[in-house]
Amino acid sequence: MTGPNAEIPISAVDTAILGINATGQPYVVTLAGLLGPGGFVNAAGHPDIERLTAFLTPRVEREPDLQHCPQRRDGRWWWVRMPVDISAHITVESAAGPGGFEALCGRTVMKPLPLDRPLWHITVAPAARPGQCGIVVRLHHAVVDGTRATALLERLFGPDQEPGATTVAQTGAARPDSRGPTLPSRVRHGLHMFLRRTVRSPVLLGTVGDTRDVAAASVDLAELETAARASGATVNDAYLVAVGQGLRAVLMDAGEPIPETLTVSVPVQVDSRGAAHNAVGVMLVAVPLTESVAALRTVARRTSEAKPLARASGTTIGSPRLVRLFNVFTRHQRVIATVASNVHGPRQPLTVDGAPLTEMWALGPLAGNVRVGFTAVSYAGRLSVGIESDADHLPPASRIADSVGRALQSIIDT
Repeated sequence: MTGPNAEIPISAVDTAILGINATGQPYVVTLAGLLGPGGFVNAAGHPDIERLTAFLTPRVEREPDLQHCPQRRDGRWWWVRMPVDISAHITVESAAGPGGFEALCGRTVMKPLPLDRPLWHITVAPAARPGQCGIVVRLHHAVVDGTRATALLERLFGPDQEPGATTVAQTGAARPDSRGPTLPSRVRHGLHMFLRRTVRSPVLLGTVGDTRDVAAASVDLAELETAARASGATVNDAYLVAVGQGLRAVLMDAGEPIPETLTVSVPVQVDSRGAAHNAVGVMLVAVPLTESVAALRTVARRTSEAKPLARASGTTIGSPRLVRLFNVFTRHQRVIATVASNVHGPRQPLTVDGAPLTEMWALGPLAGNVRVGFTAVSYAGRLSVGIESDADHLPPASRIADSVGRALQSIIDT
């Protein structure tokens, strides 16, 4: 292998992520959306794949992360640059009928990304909605975290940039300052993370099946931000209250008791470590299962206290040696009920070769014994919440999404 940066050692953080066992599901960031007519999408929502391939080829050639595949040699992992056959990274699948695109997403998130080629894939769904084409972009977590995924999406689908151009999200220059909480307070925070009320629900936690159900809820972002601010809260705080209502819906469907709170794991952005592609820590928040202004204020207080400590504590899994312990722990843990991620979406509306991306939501993998996950993304003036659930054990994801959507709208209407 020749050429600049042909082989790069994979960082300890990213190597650890390669080893995470997501209970049979690839550990992948998934961004799903709908494209309107224009460019490679015709008026009926059908794509011209040759034109899409031609559009993507020069852009992929400018992205090292989309040209590297992992290889293990002499006891360590390397990113090895290789020629990319774009056609091997694009597939066309049917998503016809009501709920067809969501069903396609549920199937797609379970498909592995082969390790003998770069760890990304695009699925295109003709006429996923009347006059619209569906698109599902998958990127392995070892390649991107949420921030890098957004920056990559902007460069891949946004206006052409000058060679060598970067964004703040790409360079990591705007990552939070880790100064602040003292070492003793960080230690107390770490201990407190695991000294929490046990999640007793047998429906929320347990063996995770092989089938995924997917749905999404969406509200006006500006209206939600205004309503949250009126209660001294943020959009993310409102989102967590809505996640609590989604969990409540699962418990009610199963006829289980409703506790006062459930602990939710919230990924937070932290300072990057060297060449690592991931810079994510974890914040645990006890989310009330009541839908009220008081619940929103409670969550706002708890996140404002916990976030600086979570950021200062750094990445959750920083070494491959911890992965085996992490995998065992997550299969049997009773600390968290779910994971609720929040991704800042593209700053400007995107088009893919002239086809406008009119709607987008994100999905995160289910790992360990957690049977439902939530991922919020802001895009084009909307906050969309993607719900991915274990279809073998939970009610339809659409019912969970309905509860989340009602809770968000209730905050706006209060």
